[in-house]
Amino acid sequence: MKKIGTKLLVVLAVALGGVAASQEPTMAKSSNTISSIPSGHFQSSKAHYAFRWQSVQSGKKKAQVLVLGDFNKPSVQLGYPTKYKLSKNRRTLTTYYRLSSSKGKLGKTTYRMDVYKYSSSKYRVKLNQYKAGLLPSYKGSAYTFNVTKKSPAQNYATTYTKPKLFNAAYKPTYDANYEPNYKAAYNAYLNDVTDAINKQAQQDYKDGKNGDPSTSEAQQDIKNEALKYVNDNVDKITQNVTTNLTKSVTQEVNKDVDKTLQNLVSAYNNLK
Repeated sequence: MKKIGTKLLVVLAVALGGVAASQEPTMAKSSNTISSIPSGHFQSSKAHYAFRWQSVQSGKKKAQVLVLGDFNKPSVQLGYPTKYKLSKNRRTLTTYYRLSSSKGKLGKTTYRMDVYKYSSSKYRVKLNQYKAGLLPSYKGSAYTFNVTKKSPAQNYATTYTKPKLFNAAYKPTYDANYEPNYKAAYNAYLNDVTDAINKQAQQDYKDGKNGDPSTSEAQQDIKNEALKYVNDNVDKITQNVTTNLTKSVTQEVNKDVDKTLQNLVSAYNNLK
């Protein structure tokens, strides 16, 4: 891990987007003091947020990148530290960083994050809503972040992101498809009932029970009878459409959401 001193660190801006590489003085370790850039995944189930530092190779030098995962929005962003500062009591690590765009271009705005250490596995971090998104900061709402070796990305995506994405997509998809599906089901049912009445009328004609059903007047009577029957049984159509459409929309939306979740988890876990 990168070692940091108790004073403002001299940070070397290296190639490939201004990734920061810091000096490495060594200091005594304590359970509630910071002696190096923390490792592991910082996660808050209350905020639905996770982040971590990851070492990357930039030429011949190693540097740190912040991987920031907002599982509410959802989004994964990369922050490139530009300098670090450690408080006198060695319990607060301040990191100044800039975000990278989706095209890999380093942004102009510098953000500040303060990480306060409670213990070896618990830290206090504030999250603030910026135009760029929800980011670790020195201001905003404070959360307790637990630090673990295992990535929370899959669990957070399934628990927090999936319901939100599913609910956002389900209703508009269902509503957009209900009317055309209902009309199609109604017309199909009307055709089936009309055909059934026609067949019965043809059989009755052969048996000498009624007149010729092929006349225009008889056909109109058959259509009216079929229409009345269908309108008296629209509940069956509604129930059938609702059941089938609910199933198909659920499957389709889940398929799209799962693909989004897969990309989200991969973006958080697999920084190259």
